[in-house]
Amino acid sequence: MKKPKKFYNRDFDESFLDQCDERIAAFYQMWKSKCKGNTIPARSDFDPIEMVDFLPGITLVDVDKETLNLTYRLVGTNEVAVRGKDPTGDSVKEHFHATTWEDTWENYNHAINNQGIVFDDMDMPNSNGIIVGDETIFVPLSPDGEHVNMVMLYSIQREPTK
Repeated sequence: MKKPKKFYNRDFDESFLDQCDERIAAFYQMWKSKCKGNTIPARSDFDPIEMVDFLPGITLVDVDKETLNLTYRLVGTNEVAVRGKDPTGDSVKEHFHATTWEDTWENYNHAINNQGIVFDDMDMPNSNGIIVGDETIFVPLSPDGEHVNMVMLYSIQREPTK
């Protein structure tokens, strides 16, 4: 029996908007609306009330400015369900939800060092071992508009295309 082929796509610019789920596009537009000119927003620019529809798929990751170590600050309920555990407070390197650390780090590194967005779309197993499509957008946050101290992710899951 053949194993199903896994799908993987990554974009570092707005080209993903032509192919992403409408919820990812809506989240991105909300984040972009908080950018002042070319300055990335701070966490404080986001009101949880305006984000209610996104909260289950939100993950906030703290970035240590000295070491660039990443720590899960907040993990939404959908993300906890997909993972089968809550990694809040844990190291991203030790508890990432992707195929490899190198792929994971490439996404965070781009968001942190390039202050850029990353759209990551891949087929992955959920906590029950069922392969689902997982779309995630990584966006940088900065209290001063210069140094990224947090990366916010928003993820949705869908049935993979056959």
